[in-house]
Amino acid sequence: MSSRDQGYRPSGNLQRGKACFYCRQRKMRCDGAQPICGQCERSNRPDDCEYTNGQKRAKAEILQESISRVERRIYELEHPQEPQFDVSLHQPYQPPNSRTNGTSDSWATADEPPMDMVEKLIDSFLAYSSEVGFFLNASRFRQSALMRYPMGHHARPAPAVLGAVYLWGLRFSKQPHLIAQEPIFLARALKLTAKGLSGIHPHKLMHNLQAEILLAYYFFASGRFLEGKYHTAAVISLGLSSSIHMVRSARSTSPGPLPPPRDIVEEGERIHACWSALVLDKTWAVALSEDPHLELQHESCEVDTPWPLEMEDYQNGRLSPTARYSSTYHKFVNSVPTSDTGVSTVALLSKATILWQRADRLVRQFKADMPRDQTAAYQSSFSALDSLIDNFRAALIPPSQIPHPTPAMIRTLVVSHSIAYAATIQLYTIPPLQMDAKARHKRLSAACAALGIIVSVPLQHFDFINPIVGVRSPNLICK
Repeated sequence: MSSRDQGYRPSGNLQRGKACFYCRQRKMRCDGAQPICGQCERSNRPDDCEYTNGQKRAKAEILQESISRVERRIYELEHPQEPQFDVSLHQPYQPPNSRTNGTSDSWATADEPPMDMVEKLIDSFLAYSSEVGFFLNASRFRQSALMRYPMGHHARPAPAVLGAVYLWGLRFSKQPHLIAQEPIFLARALKLTAKGLSGIHPHKLMHNLQAEILLAYYFFASGRFLEGKYHTAAVISLGLSSSIHMVRSARSTSPGPLPPPRDIVEEGERIHACWSALVLDKTWAVALSEDPHLELQHESCEVDTPWPLEMEDYQNGRLSPTARYSSTYHKFVNSVPTSDTGVSTVALLSKATILWQRADRLVRQFKADMPRDQTAAYQSSFSALDSLIDNFRAALIPPSQIPHPTPAMIRTLVVSHSIAYAATIQLYTIPPLQMDAKARHKRLSAACAALGIIVSVPLQHFDFINPIVGVRSPNLICK
């Protein structure tokens, strides 16, 4: 007779928190048999089968925390030149009076949450990261973020981007007790980002750029537009200084401040970063009826970076190692054919954004008392842009026709359709056309088509979507 046959064996499903520590850590179904459950007996790990019942900490858990502290201290002693982040880890769900001495009173106030909470926040974030401008490779980011090294270790992402990701992870969690911690995490993310460029992390430029994008979206989604604009300006400034608009440029010979990419995937991240920054800048410029920080109307300000591929395409080696590009933006707005067609969902979002912002700019340039020659030039610009938008809309595939779609791809394509139709609606709001029957019909048709795209997609894909859709699109549809 086994040891479990002689002990307590519960009937039915276990209550939450009643599983042994070993099964809880590995998310395995525990039968609750005591002194040794079935899982631990079958895996020949009787010493690891420990029941805490929420009243005490498991010995293995205390040992793991001690090992982490020792490893962190060893690393600090071996790398005294690196900035130190005093990380106090503790169990978030144990009673306050049972915590060990030296730990903080709340997991939320530590410089970094415990690793099990880190994993939850990262997974919560990555499920909707496409909606807030995340351009890093998700699988690589997750793998490095979950390494058991202290915050600031070069094998992990830079502290700035981790802070911003944790902040969004709270919001995406939809759990009130986590969302309540947002003010603490926001303050920490802002602090880490403010000093992110002064450190020596090997990826500080790209990761700080990513953090600024995430913070800008966070403030815009929260209705804090002034702070959103501030971080958007930081995005454009850092992006230009990092030359992400010149990736694979046929004209650029200077190496720029970034080291050569380690591989095609890292180069793909830089390409995505360029267009993520552009989408952020231009969409929210339209939403706030302002000019974007990056003005691309003149040839002197170019974007040579190619259109982004799907991130999986870089992993599969679909970016030619020898291809070079130039004038990506201006070739698109001038309808110049290129070998770089830009048909990925992220490329389509970038193109739709460009058209929307150009429509907004043209509408705001209208003046009733323009001289005849300016009126003729304006009408020519209007017709050219109207045709470009129509052609782009006609080429957009419905979300239901994406081959091998992911939820992120579906959402991105829905936003692309919405913005493309918004561009038509915006363009046809110039004063001379507001009472025109044909113009009104075109606006109404575009609004109905946009709504049709949205309702055609299953609701489970829309727990969260790019906040620009909720801020600007309803106003346009009302027009």
